Amino acid sequence: MKIFVYGTLIDKTALGRCAGKPVNIHPEPAVLHGYTRVYLRGARYPTLRRAPGQHVAGVMLRVNADMLVRLRNYESVRYRVAHVRLLAQSGPHRARVFIGDAATRVAWIPDQKLMTLRSRSF
Repeated sequence: MKIFVYGTLIDKTALGRCAGKPVNIHPEPAVLHGYTRVYLRGARYPTLRRAPGQHVAGVMLRVNADMLVRLRNYESVRYRVAHVRLLAQSGPHRARVFIGDAATRVAWIPDQKLMTLRSRSF
């Protein structure tokens, strides 16, 4: 199945660690239209908020069911899996994405140190 990632899981090493096995494929750059990346309320991590005319850059990749379960555990109960349509280099695709339970209106600014620490602690 295809997933779209836009935060800590963009890093291939972090993704492999959280998914339970190294990711040997090359994630494909993709864009999710109609959303913006914002802070999750009460946290320093990103989530998505609907925003017509906006878009979020990330990557699309294939995972198996076991990897998806592990990624759900990493994302925690604060994130749900949603089905979206996105545009990748190879064309339009349907994919799954993790969306947090309480999006703010504050644009998310990546903090590489925080993202690395979060994925290493899992």
